[in-house]
Amino acid sequence: MGKPEHLSNQRLEQDLAQYQTRAWHWNRPGKDYTIRPEDLVPALSGVIGKIALVAAFAVAWQKGLGIVDPTFVTENVRLELFVASILAILFSAFLHPRLGPPGTLAPLIPLVPAMAAAGVHPLAFGVLLGAAGIALAVSGSFSRIMTLTGPGTRSGILLLFGLMGIASSLRSLWTWTQANSALPAAGAILSLGIVLIIALQRFKMRWLVIPSLATLALLLALMFRIPPQLETGPGLPLLNPGQWWLEKWGLGWPGSVADFVKPIPFVLLAIVMWPTDALAIQTILDHNYGPAGKRATFLLNPTYFLVSVRNIIGVLLGGAQTAAIWRSFMIPLGVVRRPIGASALFLGLFGLLASFLGFPLDWAVFPLLLWPVLIFGVYLPMVENGIQTLGVNKRAIPAALACLVTGWMFQPVVGWLLGLVIEKLQLIFIQRHSKQHG
Repeated sequence: MGKPEHLSNQRLEQDLAQYQTRAWHWNRPGKDYTIRPEDLVPALSGVIGKIALVAAFAVAWQKGLGIVDPTFVTENVRLELFVASILAILFSAFLHPRLGPPGTLAPLIPLVPAMAAAGVHPLAFGVLLGAAGIALAVSGSFSRIMTLTGPGTRSGILLLFGLMGIASSLRSLWTWTQANSALPAAGAILSLGIVLIIALQRFKMRWLVIPSLATLALLLALMFRIPPQLETGPGLPLLNPGQWWLEKWGLGWPGSVADFVKPIPFVLLAIVMWPTDALAIQTILDHNYGPAGKRATFLLNPTYFLVSVRNIIGVLLGGAQTAAIWRSFMIPLGVVRRPIGASALFLGLFGLLASFLGFPLDWAVFPLLLWPVLIFGVYLPMVENGIQTLGVNKRAIPAALACLVTGWMFQPVVGWLLGLVIEKLQLIFIQRHSKQHG
């Protein structure tokens, strides 16, 4: 038993160490990088997570703006999944396999109601954020923001985003449970989710959490006789921006100065979220890859250039999400210790297939599957890694707690800034103390 496992780990280590794809050249799967069975799991997890996250964004906007179109959520998921899958194949699998595929900014979902209440036009917000992201990526500013963030603030951001996401998902699951008299089913999926996490952790198969939890949710739905309604048939996504913004969104086009002023505070917040979200993912990857994986991790500024372009494309076409690195793909990728290229290819192919078929979208937006997948597959790993980072760096605790508490009480950008200030003050104090005793 031990020998095959040792050979498998040795093979994975070798693939990570020898990952040398060419930037902005045509990289061929199987020749310029290896393809392994492990590549399938992050791809499958990424598609399930993507559908769930886009659905959460679309549901939040639908509730916040009072959108009545019954197909708004599923058709929006089909559109966003289609766009994301094409970009993942083209860029992350072929042209530059060190670019993290553009996914969804999950930590922003709990703030959508506040954006809707403030009168933010989603199209104006998406275009402004994309333009700002392109400028920051070209100037290399994302890397500079990352270097400013020490372990305390990094842990605080991980804990903050993770706990905010868990709280928001639990509230949404509770609302659905009350409306559908599904308390036993919700209690079962949450309880079994905890057991599943413990079992997978024990057998070192944590990377199976998203597909396992999705399967479990569908089985419980059948057992409790509350199956998802399969209403979305096969087809292509709606790619008519006018139909989206004039009919489905019902907002029209942004046309006043106010439409482009109201989003600015939220654009600034998202800009801060982007590199801190990347830090959360990078922390997980560094922990799992080790020194051998330095060549296999994503490149920050080029990745966020692609994310920014993807954000503009998606929102112009009528999409509801805000783009970021594809978290539900990158986290399982780090757990199975694979480079980006081959998994990104499968990710895009699975995503296109789900978009065309239609019925997987109905499964993935089913609340008994949607919210537990987000809780256990996306937000809980963030909390765990935040705690783990604090466990090896006790000096980081004050900055992390300040970031967490302030970010929860006010907003994440305030927590992030306070964490930075405390870390810099700690650094100054340590330097002065060492000089006095040097």
